[in-house]
Amino acid sequence: MTAASHILATCMGFNRARDPWQPSPVFRYAFELAGNLTKPKVCFIPTASDDDTASIESFYAAFADTDVETSHLALSADDRPRDLARFLGEKTLVWVDRGNVAKALEVWREHGLDQVLRDCYEHGVILGGESAGSLCWFAGGVTDSFGEVQAHRDGLGLLPYSNAVHYGDRRQVFEGAMRAGELPSEGYAMDTGAGLHFQGHELVRAISDRKHAGAYRVTANGSDVHEEPLDVTRLKRS
Repeated sequence: MTAASHILATCMGFNRARDPWQPSPVFRYAFELAGNLTKPKVCFIPTASDDDTASIESFYAAFADTDVETSHLALSADDRPRDLARFLGEKTLVWVDRGNVAKALEVWREHGLDQVLRDCYEHGVILGGESAGSLCWFAGGVTDSFGEVQAHRDGLGLLPYSNAVHYGDRRQVFEGAMRAGELPSEGYAMDTGAGLHFQGHELVRAISDRKHAGAYRVTANGSDVHEEPLDVTRLKRS
């Protein structure tokens, strides 16, 4: 990987109660990482929501009056790009939407997108996403992809840790899975509205786009689980 290999694993992205959606300041944070580009290029990947048309349209509307150059990748579409590596390799930020992470990972592997994303990461394209778009980058985590919340150790592994999103609702299952050895013994968790910025495998900072959203480092040593609250940087809206 390069020194510029960044992942923004978050539990935020858009205020979907607004019409159009309001982008979180996490996007501006990503663009600043890339060097304050005049026209940053963002690709939205909605595989986890079955390439939901309404979400794709809302994504475009969210950036309609900005200088952001938007695109999306719907693997179920007949007109999807044939050269995925070239298509994604030119982006500033690849943003994975929320939804069913297990299904998304399965589809990505069928299309070879898992390797394309690895290559993008190694060549400096910033990777990020919300909820499922956080879990996918880790070795494993806890998810409701199968109904009840349970451990799922089949992530891309770009980050060799465990991950939990919506932590307030999933703490017990996450810690139990770490105790049982179902997930890596070192992990990170976040509340809704928080996120984690990694450069390589190193945590750079915890961030949030709202008050009282926490992030945590969680480690297990046998039956002993330790939760360490992280200092969180609140991102301001412009």
